[in-house]
Amino acid sequence: MQKTTKKLVLSTVIALMSVSPIYASSMELTYDGKTHQYNLPPITLYINGEEKKTEIMPPVQIDERVLVPAREVFEPLGAAVEWKSYERKIYVSYKDSLMILEPDNDEVWLDGKNVQLDVPAKIINDKIMVPLRFIGENIGLEVKWVGGDERAVYVSEGNTKPDGGNNPEPLPETKPEVTPEPEPTPDPVPEEKPESKPTPILPAIGNKLENAVDGIKQFYEGDSTGLVVDKAAASYNMTTIDRATVLGGRNDATCMIEASTPISDFEVSRSEGKLIIDIKNSKNQLGSTVQVASNSYVKQIRTSQFAADKTRVVLDLTSGAEALVSLSDDRTDIIIQLSKEEIPALAVGEDLKGEYLGIQGFAPSQMTMEENASQLIVTLPNTSLVEDVEWNRVRGNYIDSVYATESGNNVKITINLQDDVKFTHTTEIVKENTIIRFSKPLFEFIEYTGEYRPSFEITMPTSFSISDITVDDRYREKKLVIDLGDNYSSQFSEGKWTIGDSAVSTLTVENRTTTRFIIEEQTIRAVNLSKKDDKLVIELVKPKEKYGKILVLDAGHGGTDGGSSGNGVVEKTVNLTQTLAIMNYIQANSDIKIYMTREEDTYPGLRDRTNMANEIEADMFVSVHNNSHTATSKGTEVLYYPSTTDGRSKQMAQIALDHIIAECGTYNRGVKSRPDLVVLNTSKMPAILLEGAFISNPTEAALLASSSFNQTYARAVGNAIIEMFNTISFR
Repeated sequence: MQKTTKKLVLSTVIALMSVSPIYASSMELTYDGKTHQYNLPPITLYINGEEKKTEIMPPVQIDERVLVPAREVFEPLGAAVEWKSYERKIYVSYKDSLMILEPDNDEVWLDGKNVQLDVPAKIINDKIMVPLRFIGENIGLEVKWVGGDERAVYVSEGNTKPDGGNNPEPLPETKPEVTPEPEPTPDPVPEEKPESKPTPILPAIGNKLENAVDGIKQFYEGDSTGLVVDKAAASYNMTTIDRATVLGGRNDATCMIEASTPISDFEVSRSEGKLIIDIKNSKNQLGSTVQVASNSYVKQIRTSQFAADKTRVVLDLTSGAEALVSLSDDRTDIIIQLSKEEIPALAVGEDLKGEYLGIQGFAPSQMTMEENASQLIVTLPNTSLVEDVEWNRVRGNYIDSVYATESGNNVKITINLQDDVKFTHTTEIVKENTIIRFSKPLFEFIEYTGEYRPSFEITMPTSFSISDITVDDRYREKKLVIDLGDNYSSQFSEGKWTIGDSAVSTLTVENRTTTRFIIEEQTIRAVNLSKKDDKLVIELVKPKEKYGKILVLDAGHGGTDGGSSGNGVVEKTVNLTQTLAIMNYIQANSDIKIYMTREEDTYPGLRDRTNMANEIEADMFVSVHNNSHTATSKGTEVLYYPSTTDGRSKQMAQIALDHIIAECGTYNRGVKSRPDLVVLNTSKMPAILLEGAFISNPTEAALLASSSFNQTYARAVGNAIIEMFNTISFR
């Protein structure tokens, strides 16, 4: 079933029913297993001084406490909110605070302590609602209530209440009470809690930048170590490592590694863009790779049983990261707080290999590079400097000057190159430092013409056939892999050519069994291959210039967002099964070009899905979902975005519904206008969303679990889409 949230960072599996939000003062609220008549006047919500209309549910007042939908209220203020369905818990992270709530549980985990609530989070009308004041004030936000006729609540990072309002009357105090925790009982138990002192982890002397390269001409040194550990060793029985999560705030992130019982000790180190935590006296219960929520610091978490009694947890970093690593009070959680990192050292110089720029303690995966004819710009996200760097007279064969300055949360290093000098650059890691080297171009046999009609002309060493060349279009990664079908290493040296125009980011040459050209695109392109004398011509064109009919198929939910579930069926899984079957049917029976928003158990954001379709300039967008409400709800409905000037979406919806009812025999729930759905209202082409059957209905859930039904459903939808292209004009 499709969510209607405008902004979605993390997942929730609480089903959203196919109704519009209700803002009337009188409505029915279902919670605690009962239906309650709610007759209080509406509450107006302001976030940072601006009125906020929540789409999922309006704020409601229960037992003199205001409850609000967590994500819609706290994410605009910079917090990260995640619903973990397998735990039935809500995680709220803001700056250096982490709160974990459970619906209908009046005890909250707050920064390592258990705190008492007077009104817990609740599931109201199938929506997660949380106590506004308690969360806001305990993670460092300002919450004000105005009573009387206004009935408004103001939430902000500071005092942003609009002028002209009544003086705020505070909501009744919610005073946290710390619940005493039992002393750990594993044998043996230390007589006293070990004293803990934060310890900076310094890089080895040999790994410092000044000891990793020769011929330094200019040198900058910062103060930070990038890693501080606050812990003390103890002795407990063997524990298990059960969970690892990351919650990202606006400028920071918090990683938690959770154990079943107290942790004896751990060690932390850094290496080539990785933060490594070795947990002693522990058994690993996690998979080799752990998916993480969206954040600007950690790409993924990897785990292993590193030794018989040691679990290794590795955080693959995507940016700079000052790490403070500590234990919770009960020693069952390792808490890793990540924030902006000061760059330890920079150097420019020349050694026997040539000219270079060196960056201490960072891996290439933690930075981005942008190249033009006379500059290389290196951006290090989530970093800072003690002072700006201005090296005006480097005067090398390639490097003329270097400047490093802070820009927002990033540091930008601009390397100005000598005029009229052709160059290429390569990166290597030397003793934990990234060294960017400059040399003669590697690509003398490759010509690029950009950027409005981008193409490559490649001089081949021998006669060749276009039929030997294969193209792997990895469009979701904006990457084209062109395999020449033979090894041409005598002609093409390995390396990366940074182009950096509006069409192409880089061209990489790889020589393995065969020679491959890997083109990183700025936008999704199709490719035409041709032969021109002894040259291979690779032309990059817009998809609609190559294909006459383009469809984007979207398998709803995915990854951390399971969608609805019940009767042994998980929506994200059946959505993907049906979408892949639809794709296969259409490809076998038509000339329609299909792009998929996902083909695996991953979660593209709602805007990511339609942004891809809009970038491709697809003819139509079809999102595949299934429904959930009650055990007796049944049937198929098709949703569309209404338009007074373009009736094609409604026409598509009716064609799809007619085919599904005729071929699958499901109950006809009709076509429905849904202007609130993000994947419909942000698509720039006709778009529909299919709700095939009800997971909450045991009979229909059994159909969704059936391979034969899903094949029939795919045939029905495929035939409908083929009819749409044959009867509706899209260009």
